Amino acid sequence: MRVLFINRMLSLERGGGETFDLEISRHLEKLGCEISYLSGLPLFTGAKTPLDHPRSHTVRSPYFGWFPWDRVRGGWRLRTLDFKLFERAAVRWAARREKEFDVIQVCELPGFVWQWKEAGHRTPAVVRLTAPNFYDPRGGVRRADAVIASGMSIEKLRQRGFAGVTDVANCVDTDLFRPHQSDFRQRHGIAGDEFVAVYVARFQAFKNHEMLIRAFARFADEWPRARLLLAGSGPLEAMVRQLCRELDVADRVILLGEVPFRDLPDVYAAADLKVISSDYESFCFAALEGMATELPVVTTECGWVPKLVGHGQGGLVVPIRDSPAFARALLDLARDSGRRAEMGRLNRSRVEADYRWEISAKKLLAVYEKVCAPEKR
Repeated sequence: MRVLFINRMLSLERGGGETFDLEISRHLEKLGCEISYLSGLPLFTGAKTPLDHPRSHTVRSPYFGWFPWDRVRGGWRLRTLDFKLFERAAVRWAARREKEFDVIQVCELPGFVWQWKEAGHRTPAVVRLTAPNFYDPRGGVRRADAVIASGMSIEKLRQRGFAGVTDVANCVDTDLFRPHQSDFRQRHGIAGDEFVAVYVARFQAFKNHEMLIRAFARFADEWPRARLLLAGSGPLEAMVRQLCRELDVADRVILLGEVPFRDLPDVYAAADLKVISSDYESFCFAALEGMATELPVVTTECGWVPKLVGHGQGGLVVPIRDSPAFARALLDLARDSGRRAEMGRLNRSRVEADYRWEISAKKLLAVYEKVCAPEKR
């Protein structure tokens, strides 16, 4: 099976959609598939997260990812234009090479599917939806040969009439993300007795770094020997830095920027706790990564993450946007190392039992085989 993965952001950042495509495609290759990638680049600059793969391709189009679209009224229009221009370029690229692929999988990109079908191309298109609130004015998703999703998105999509959506769960590489000795603390001047929390997330509004910083500042007043690690980048990073200075925690918060995926396990292994401050998560890869590393979790009631941690068995769940409650949860677990260890073991066991990539890869391959069957072409 020759599969082309199209993901606009694959060469620019490492979010949940990008993690899914890279990890599940790696396991599809183990099942005998030939994988290719197509991603986007800005008009004049290079890749921020280059792909080391022999069949990795890019197209250039205007890129507005630097703009805080989710914090500016009407900013979504600029983001929509960004993806629309990429979709147009991706359709032209794929059309010239259609015979090289048996199936095309796109991350979101309903506009690509609509254009692909309108042009009469016969190669099946499978669309993965990372959230149920996708923008699709032309109805491209309904023209896809198959739709896949996971987490909270499944139920909400079925409520919207997408009865045929297939649940292909997000997963984690438990050989890569595991409890182990890490030299991260030594390299960053963090003492062994300091309490360390880690948040891996893009600096966007719905990830709510602002609430987390305010909660951490409250917590640090009670627990001075504490650090907060923030891995990721995004348009709100400058705001977060300024807030850290205003709340006098800049010396306790370490902004790591974009951490290479293979380096993330050492960051998690150096931490005592995984935190998630989002207003909403349809799933959350970072939760699985922390759980696989035997970390307990403090999370907001943000959607799917409380389900992952068993509504309190693997961590503590607090209301969204409630920084005092979040601070209390941090303090409760900082004071109880035995409880943290028990939660971490439960989290690791849950991941090993239910969220392994080989399971989801086999499920996705079955979707490909179905849409590529002769009677479907």
